[in-house]
Formats: sequence, structure tokens, C-alpha cells
Amino acid sequence: MKNLSPNKILWRMLLTTGLIALLLVTTSCSTATTTATTTNSTTTTTTTRTTTTPNTTVASTTATTTTATTTPATSTVLTVINGSNTQTYTLAQLKALQSVTGWGAKNKGGTVSGTDTYVGVRLTTLIKSIGGMTSSDFVKITGSDGYSKTLSWTQVYQGTFNVYDLSGNSVTAGTQPFVSLIYIMDGNDLDATTGPVETGIITMNGQASDASLWIKQTIKVEILKAVTLNVSAASSLSNVLKAIDALYTKSNPNVTISLNTGASGTLQTQIENGAPADVFLSAASANMDTLQNENLIINSSRKNLLNNTLVMIVPVGSTLGLTSFNDLTLAKVTKIAIGDPKSVPAGAYAQAAFNELGITSQIQSKFILGANVTQVLTYVAGGNVDVGFVYSTDALSSTQVKVVANAPADINAQIIYPAAILKASTHSTAAQAYLDFLSSDQTKALFIPYGFTMAAK
Repeated sequence: MKNLSPNKILWRMLLTTGLIALLLVTTSCSTATTTATTTNSTTTTTTTRTTTTPNTTVASTTATTTTATTTPATSTVLTVINGSNTQTYTLAQLKALQSVTGWGAKNKGGTVSGTDTYVGVRLTTLIKSIGGMTSSDFVKITGSDGYSKTLSWTQVYQGTFNVYDLSGNSVTAGTQPFVSLIYIMDGNDLDATTGPVETGIITMNGQASDASLWIKQTIKVEILKAVTLNVSAASSLSNVLKAIDALYTKSNPNVTISLNTGASGTLQTQIENGAPADVFLSAASANMDTLQNENLIINSSRKNLLNNTLVMIVPVGSTLGLTSFNDLTLAKVTKIAIGDPKSVPAGAYAQAAFNELGITSQIQSKFILGANVTQVLTYVAGGNVDVGFVYSTDALSSTQVKVVANAPADINAQIIYPAAILKASTHSTAAQAYLDFLSSDQTKALFIPYGFTMAAK
């Protein structure tokens, strides 16, 4: 370089510096990177595109990262009702209330499930939030499948529940059991088959409560007032209703059934005169028709409930050899018991059968009138009359009588037992629930053994 002029040397130095700078810029630009990020509530996705220098390929890579998020329930999971007051809760709102933690185990068929730890809300906390309850009130708790249990004040506030050891033997409670609306078991939210809320009886560790009191998927808690339902029913229903009412009040301990039985015509007159009645069960449509025409029943509640059969009965030891209605005209028959046709439907059906057979004028002087079918049955069973007419259901209730003939088919086809709620009822909701129960499959299993058949819907 010593042979070069100073200007040339300077020019070459500047050229070299420029080339170096250009090389650096080219190198820094040979790789360019851009990044885009898309985020939703649960997933973050990052996409990177890389552009290389000429004669290279373009590579694209995608990385996805999913993060678990727990979204508080925003839909109603529980409704608490006290009269006209209603409070609804989401799961998040339940969890925001003062919580309790305790042990629980369920005794089921002699075996014990659990023991588990639970977190939930005391039932009494929810009751307080809706206005509280009195010592005569009850609490009905219902699951999504319709299964329910009704608890008394003493059960709710004093924990009067049966408890067992882990072998299934009855024991004294180590601590007072209490009812809780549970949403966590063993540290986890309840699964879909049990929750999001389950009613349970919390006991001390090592003790179990009745499994029947645990209600999966609890959706409703309702404060119920004690109710007395006045039921006026035909005498022929007396025995079966005692069995049905015992079953009903066991499932609905807040309800007491006051049963008034008698001839349907007599009951009709009592209702017309203002006797207290919530439900009327008649042995004949005519009596119900009259009350409906007088605007004394809730028309929409009326339903045909049952059918029955009129039969001719004699004392079990009878030697008269009677086998048909026409035998009533024989001289050896001197006393015929029937219900008074003016007030007793069974007597009216018997009278209709006699008229149809054309024998009324021949046998009318032999009639011994009963105030109801129960009295007619008593006359025959005691041998006070030769023959009597009652429903097949009444005949089944006594071993002292035997059936010797059925009424004509067209007469028996008319024997329908309608049921309805009275307009004067002060417990129409409870009365409707009782009527619904009377036509359920559960009560059908009781009516049939007593000789009734269910009326066509």
C-alpha cells in the first residue's frame, strides 16, 4: 500500500468499511421472526413463522398450552322456599356462605359407605336466610329425580337422627348430627351423579346415618306448615283409606288426615251445611254432581278414582240356598238388608237392579234399611237378616259373610267413585297432593287387594 497515493488509501479504507457494514446488515436481516398470540378462556396458542435466507425452506411451528380454569356456577342449583318467599342459589353463592366441615357415613342395607369428609352449608343457615321456621313446621328436601324427605323441627335443630357404628349397629351419637347441603367430598366438588349439591347428615368420624336421608342432586328446600286435611269419604272406603293415610302421613309428616266416613248422601248434606271438608270421596257420581252444580267443589280437581261391584251376600252359615237376585221373591226370604236408597249409593244401585229385574214390588216389604253399607254388612254378618247388598270390597272385609251373586253388569258399570277438592278448603295445595297420591301406582297396589279397581282415566 505504500505505493498508493494517500487519496487512494483513504478511498480503499472507506470502501472496506462500507462492505463490512453492508455484510453486518445482511447478516442481521437473514433471519426475521414474527409472533402472534390468540387467547381464549381456557387455551393460549403461540404461532411462530421463520423466514430464512434464499435457497432455504420456510418452517412453521405451532405450540399450544392449555390451562385448567374453574368457572363458578352461574346457574341456579338450589331453591329455598318459605311460603311466598323464595331464595335461589348458584353453586358459587352457596360456597360464599359460612361453611361447615365434618364427617359422614351412610348406613345402607346393613353396610356402611364412607367414612368421608364433607364441606357444605348447614340447613339451618338456609332456613334462617328465608325467614326461619317454628317448632310446628317441617322441611321438605327434594332431589332432581323427585325423591324427597320431610324433616321435623327437632330433627333439623336437635339432630334427632338414628346413628350407627361402622358395622351397622345402632349407637348413641358421639356428637349431635346435623343436616348439611354438601358440595365438597374428600376435597373435591361432587360429581354429576351426586351433586352439585347433596343433602347429608353429618356425624362424628366412625359413625353413620340413615342412607335414606341422603338426597343426591338436591334442588329444593321448602318450609312446610303443619296441615290437617279433613277427608269426607264413603263408608266403603273406610278400611283401605286407613291403610293409605298411614302410608301418606309417613311420607308427609306435616300432614294429619282427619277421616270422616259415612253414606255419600249424608256426607253431601254435611258439606252443603258447611261441615269442614277439604276432600270429598263419593261412592256415586250423583252426589258429586250435586255439589258441583251448587258450585261447592273445584271443578278442575274432580276425577273418577275407583270402580266397585255390588254383590248379594248371605251369612256364611246360611242354609237357604240363595244364588240369584230372583231368589229374593221366595217366601223363605223374609229380611233383605240394603242401604237407604235416599242417601246410600249401594242401596240406590240395589234398588236400580231390582227395578231392572222387575221384582221391586214383590220384595219391598222385606227391606231393612241401613244407614250405610257398613251397617248392612253388620246385619248380614250377625245373622239378623237373610240376605244383604253391599260392595264386593265390603264383603272381602268380613269372614262371616259369603257372596252368592253379582248385580247385573250394566248396574255395576255405573259404580264410580269420584273425588274432588272442596272450594271451602283452606289447604287446597295439600289437598291436591293428597288426591294425586290416591291415584298413584303406590296406592293402586293397596286399592286392588281391598277389591277396588282403578277407574279409567
